[in-house]
Amino acid sequence: MSEPSKVNANLNYYSGTAKEQVGNLTGNEQLKAEGREAQELGSSEHEAAVKASNAPSKVTGNYNATVGTVKEMVGSTLGYTDLEKSGAEQRRDGNAELEAAKASDYVSGAGDKVKGIIKENVGSAVKDEKMEAQGYATRVKGEEQMKRNQ
Repeated sequence: MSEPSKVNANLNYYSGTAKEQVGNLTGNEQLKAEGREAQELGSSEHEAAVKASNAPSKVTGNYNATVGTVKEMVGSTLGYTDLEKSGAEQRRDGNAELEAAKASDYVSGAGDKVKGIIKENVGSAVKDEKMEAQGYATRVKGEEQMKRNQ
């Protein structure tokens, strides 16, 4: 069995929503049921995909925040409170994941900064210009990573 995919999960969910709406418009109970089933599959697969990814990610955080916002707006506009609520939850979760990823990257940058400072100072103390330059480069890299993730 393959890894759960957020893309497939959303595809299932939204195609299920469309099927259910077509079923509502045409009075086709089977189509409505198939649509609800696809939505449930999509939701389950999305939860499994989220659990499968251990580390927070800026990409998935931004993706979930954006998709959640769209779901929330569509649900609000069309009067689908369940879609609006799930969108708001997905948006909040996405924003939280984004902030967690940024915090992780900030800490990593701080670690590089400290390593660079130490290496730069040791290089200076032992008169090793190459070590000092490498330390400087590592420190600057860490500082830039910290700036990008504030």
